Order: sequence, then C-alpha cells, then structure tokens
Amino acid sequence: MTDTAPGLPRLGTTLFSLTLEQRRAGGDLAGLVREVAARDLGPGLEMVAFQSLRGWPRLSPEQEREVRGVLDSSGLTPSCLAINNDLGLYPGRLLSDDESYEYVAVQLRGAAALGFPVARVGVETGPAILERLLPLAEQLGVKVGVEIHAPLTIEAAPVAALKELFTRLDTPWLGFVPDMSASMRAVPDAVDDAHRVAGIAPELTALTKQLWAEPGPTMAKFPELERRAAEAGATPPQVGNLKMLFTMHGRMAPERWADFFPHVVHVHGKFYGIVEGPDGLTDPSIDWPAVARVLREQGYDGVVSSEYEAHAYSDRYSAFDQIRAQHDMLKRLLEAEPAVAAR
Repeated sequence: MTDTAPGLPRLGTTLFSLTLEQRRAGGDLAGLVREVAARDLGPGLEMVAFQSLRGWPRLSPEQEREVRGVLDSSGLTPSCLAINNDLGLYPGRLLSDDESYEYVAVQLRGAAALGFPVARVGVETGPAILERLLPLAEQLGVKVGVEIHAPLTIEAAPVAALKELFTRLDTPWLGFVPDMSASMRAVPDAVDDAHRVAGIAPELTALTKQLWAEPGPTMAKFPELERRAAEAGATPPQVGNLKMLFTMHGRMAPERWADFFPHVVHVHGKFYGIVEGPDGLTDPSIDWPAVARVLREQGYDGVVSSEYEAHAYSDRYSAFDQIRAQHDMLKRLLEAEPAVAAR
C-alpha cells in the first residue's frame, strides 16, 4: 500500500465515500473492500457500521468472522468504525442515560471484535456518557472519537463541554474526530447540480452562497435567508433545501483545528471534489494546505480518512477517481510540510 513517509498522518478511505457504489446491484462488502485495496486507496479503511454491516449492532459470530476475513485478506488496516447513538430509537421518547450507554457499549464491543481501533460517535453522545464509557473503551482497546461536523465550531457549547472533559480526564481513549466540513472556504460546485435537479433557480443558489460567504455564524443567517429567498419566489421546501448549505458547510478557520489537539483520535478528510490547478491538484472548497500544516505542527500521525461527499449532490464524478486525486494531493502536501519534533 502506498503510504506517507514515517511519522506523518496516514492516508485511508471511508466506505461512506462509496455510498453510490454500495447501492449498485450485485455488489457486496467484500467486493468493495477488494476494489479499494486494488486501487491502492489505503492503507486505512473506515466504514459506517449501520451502512455496511447487515444486522449491526448484533452480529453473529459467523458474521464477525466473515467481516474479519474480508478485512484481513484485503491488506488494508481497519482505522475507524462509525457508530451511532440513536437517542430517538423509540417512538415518543428519548433514550435514558442508561439506555444510551448500553446502546453505544454494545457497538464498542462490536468494533473491538472486528479489529477497529477507533469508534466514531456523534456529538449527541455527551460528556456524561463518554465518561461512563471510558473504562470499557480502555478495556477493549478502542478509542471513542466525537465527530466535529458542520455546523459545529470550536466555540459551540457542546464542543466546549467535550474539550473540558477531555482536558480533565487527559486520556488517549477519548477525543475528537475533526471533519473538514466544519472549515470550508467555498460551497462546492456539486451543490449547483443538485439544485438544478430540484428545480431551484440559479439565482436562489447564488443568493444563498453570497449569504454563506458573509461574516458571522452560518446558523444565525437563517432568518435573512428565509426572508430574502421567499421574496425571490422560493417555496418553503426550497428554502429548507437552501438551508442545507449552512448546516452542511461550516466556515470555521482551518487553523482552529489546532485547538482540538492533543485530543484528536482520527480525522475525516471530507471533500467534494479535487481539480487540477495551476500548481497541481487542489480542492476549491477546503484549504487543505492549511489543514496539512496544522496536522504536521501538532505531530498527528493517525489516519486521515478520505470522505468524498459530493455523491450527496451529484453522480457526475467517479468516487474512486476523486479519492485517488485527494490521496495524491494530501501525500504531496503532508510530505512538503517541514518536520516537527514529536510531542
């Protein structure tokens, strides 16, 4: 497997990037993993448990052996298993703290059984549950990482509470999973494709992009977007669609990722498209040179999982080709940054 130089962040792929490929008739998990390996898109391999593993979170011993066999024979290295804490599992009520703990705990045990060293949870798994999970995580040898996804930022109250917890406990078994959707410099062009298909006028898309780019928290711009989009003729469903630009694409400065260290256990290399620029491969939506600088300066040597999410908007491009392009770009950027003494 092609890899970065020793001591640098390692590259990898999450199967979430290949959502459209997973839906195609005749495909299966084993074939998809083999394809990732054959295209040299490792060495790290991440998957979303509920997307890729039928019967999750309670796999039979036979299923566990089968999945382990697929992973072991691929030559890829399991990097992270994305799990869920479905607080709304039961109609009419939320899970109690005890139920929430047990729901995540059974998935941590499953991640350990499959050989994943990190389990990703969402911010709905708060400090109290995480602290209860710490002894189990340490016993299983599975780190628990909370994904920081748009529209969250370092200033968000849930993130501040998590940072306080991780600082207080000072443990390698709990931490953050930065997702680059939270620190974008432009709305991806793939959004235009999706809006055209949905019948949204280009003028409405342009208006929303303009508001998105203006200073201030993206979520605080909802009222102005609602007013101006309605004045321009948008229907309520279209306004809801336009709001996704604010919830899916955050504007936190990429340099702020440094504030999440040293409590980072995994990184989601979210991207929506790599193109050829004057100086080589580049990402119009995410400032990867700035991100690579932070990762090098902080001495991060874990996995960056390429997470291609333009499939949510368009099927115009090959996810495999896009991941290849991002890997080539990241390898160049990471190896170009000056070495930093280990922390």
